[in-house]
Amino acid sequence: MQFNVTVEKASSIVRKLTIKIPAAEVDSRFQAGLVEIQKTANLKGFRVGQAPVSMIRQFYGEDVKHRMFHKLVDESFALAVQQEQLKAVGSPSIESPDHKTGEGEHDHGVQEGKDFTYIATVEILPEIEPKGYTGISLVRDIHEVTDEQVEEVVNNLRNSQAELIPATGGLLAADGSASSRPVRTTDHVDMTFKGGLVTDKGIEAMEGMSGTRTIEIGSGALIPGFEEQCEGMRTGETKTFRVKFPADYHEPTFASKEAEFTVTVNEVKEKKLPELNDEFAKGMGYDDLKDLRKKGHDYLVNQKTSESDRKLRNDLLKEVIEKNPFEVPRALVESQTRALAQDMARELKSHGYDEKSLEQVMGQEIRNLEVRAENQVRASLILEAIGKKEKVEVSDDEFDTHLKGQAASMKMDYEKLKDYYAKDPGQAEDISFRLRQDKTVKFLLDKSKIKSK
Repeated sequence: MQFNVTVEKASSIVRKLTIKIPAAEVDSRFQAGLVEIQKTANLKGFRVGQAPVSMIRQFYGEDVKHRMFHKLVDESFALAVQQEQLKAVGSPSIESPDHKTGEGEHDHGVQEGKDFTYIATVEILPEIEPKGYTGISLVRDIHEVTDEQVEEVVNNLRNSQAELIPATGGLLAADGSASSRPVRTTDHVDMTFKGGLVTDKGIEAMEGMSGTRTIEIGSGALIPGFEEQCEGMRTGETKTFRVKFPADYHEPTFASKEAEFTVTVNEVKEKKLPELNDEFAKGMGYDDLKDLRKKGHDYLVNQKTSESDRKLRNDLLKEVIEKNPFEVPRALVESQTRALAQDMARELKSHGYDEKSLEQVMGQEIRNLEVRAENQVRASLILEAIGKKEKVEVSDDEFDTHLKGQAASMKMDYEKLKDYYAKDPGQAEDISFRLRQDKTVKFLLDKSKIKSK
């Protein structure tokens, strides 16, 4: 394709490309477009494919120009970016004398016998010359694992194996039936409840505020104050009380409102914990109780080490970014924001948020997501620049080692996983990119001055 291009530097990360396609190229494409339609055109009075080009021009000329506009822009822009060696990100904004991106319908400015000129404004990756990234002073947090923390892990495991049995020791009713003992924290209570919002006109029943369910008292599954009001109740007992929804409640209709509930306790069950001994430990897959505690200790050490490593990495990146300010393309930030928002939406849905509540929360969090996204993009770009400058590469052996670890964690055949990535170079490159960034972080940490406290 014949074209001329001039590039204007609008900012450090924005380029305006003025691209001119000569009239001869425009006319050639237009004629070719008419001929292509002529082959299948079915016009009254002519057999299929036999209508003259003049008739095709009359009936289909504008449609051909519409398609030409997009095809000429797509092809010439891609070639211009390649010719000028621009690292474009996102889609360009297109302007021509009669058209702007997102405006107009068929006013696409392609005319026979005339040059076609348009301006493409596009963001590019910033040119970063990293500096000051070695010899950074950092502090690694050291957290000792205490016996109490180990016992908490053991008790959590023990709690997970607890049985639920009827809470006995209650009072006898006149008919001889026994109630439970009073409800206390950690009990599992099967209850029927009916509630509504407190208004000037009385109690307004609301959808979702009535039903039957089992609640662990003290778990915080319900709004503050509700579970505490249930403490002391017995099987068969009914109680009416009021509580207030938090100001930050995820459903705005209820936020800061007072509600009244009537609760009837149907059944109370308590946890029966297994004996903490070698038999319990063996049943959970350990050699004995001593081995269980040792593995619990090792788990906490690994967890605290991971937390310390994450903080060290974040502190490192913060220092490097502060020493290397640069503009970040909005297209990359918007793309990462969308990815973070999708992850957050999936997480909220898994916790039972409906679409209305989801929309409310996402609207409140979008600015925080944008800030996180920009920080992540900025960190990624500076790490890539440092990696390039320091010639950080991921070898085939390092890639294969990662795949073997991934295959083992997924319980998948290594050769099948390797073949999968061989057939999908894009995903393979994503893995290489992440490994290269991790390797660059390790390089930076090795070059840093790290103290432990």
